[in-house]
Amino acid sequence: LQSRAAMPLMVMTFVIMAVGIFLPMGPLAHYFKLQALPSLYFVFLPVILLAYMGLTQAVKGFYIRRFGWQ
Repeated sequence: LQSRAAMPLMVMTFVIMAVGIFLPMGPLAHYFKLQALPSLYFVFLPVILLAYMGLTQAVKGFYIRRFGWQ
């Protein structure tokens, strides 16, 4: 519960995020009928991700206190 993710998992996560951001803005967007994300999205994205990480840590802490580490 307290360890970090493996390096291949972190790399693939960043690759998938990059593809997810590039796809609606790249040359294939018209083919998939996607439109570019508004710039306000990129303002709120770090806030949402930080809130998600904080909530995940809080739930992990609750789980460890409630059920123990093992």
